[in-house]
Amino acid sequence: MLTPAIVLLAWWFVTPIVQSVVLSFQQVSKFRFDERTFVGLQNYSELFADDAFRRSLGITATFVLFVVPAQTVLAILVAATLQGVARGRTLFRTVFFVPYMTSTVAITTIFMQLFVKGGPVSSTLARFGTPDVTWYADTGMALIFLVIVYVYMFVGLYIVIFVGGMESIPASLYEAATMDGAGVVRRFWHVTLPGLRPYAVFVVVAGVIQAIQVFDQAYVISGGTVLGSPAGATSTIVVFIYQQAFRLNAIGYGSAATVVLLATVIIAGVISRRIAPKEA
Repeated sequence: MLTPAIVLLAWWFVTPIVQSVVLSFQQVSKFRFDERTFVGLQNYSELFADDAFRRSLGITATFVLFVVPAQTVLAILVAATLQGVARGRTLFRTVFFVPYMTSTVAITTIFMQLFVKGGPVSSTLARFGTPDVTWYADTGMALIFLVIVYVYMFVGLYIVIFVGGMESIPASLYEAATMDGAGVVRRFWHVTLPGLRPYAVFVVVAGVIQAIQVFDQAYVISGGTVLGSPAGATSTIVVFIYQQAFRLNAIGYGSAATVVLLATVIIAGVISRRIAPKEA
């Protein structure tokens, strides 16, 4: 019964991975795909000497460091707030989850209108000291804009996960803490957070793996023209791979970068297995 699923899984996922590894050791043109030249580790040596690649790694790391803590903390706080809502909890949970199911192009485009110079959000934030500029067109604000759009889209998913986690915590623990004189803050700190540890590990690891692969929002910001706009400020590692493989016709070089990305994702998965609690 599992054979059809295993065959499809191998065909759609394993085969492309193997092909990417093979291509990373070759020089290939998409216009003459059958004409391949074996170059060994040349693609990898050039890759790690490439300033653009190293910059994409730095931008991706910065993006992940901003996104993962922000969406994790925000999701926990919103989930805890929803637990205190007596009526309409399901409605609010659905409202927060909607952005995750909405088109990336639609959400990013709407945010681009809100954060344009003189726009409602940009002009409002300017009163608190931020520059009144078109965020996605400014080299100093474009990555922050990308973080805001991404967190808005994905935080709803993690809110739902944490709400489910909070509902699994026995009510007797809260009752015991209340009888011991613990207030709302202490119950949250000593009962809710320890009970959410397995869920928090999952959210952090899944958030890291997803954030590393950010592409759609950056593509929309660039308008599908010069990727990584403005001036490479949003050139993440996946943007770099797309640029090399499909814009510059360096499929082997792009495949080498893909293998590096794959290795990064695998390492993140291994670390998650190490730090995950036994009961997770």
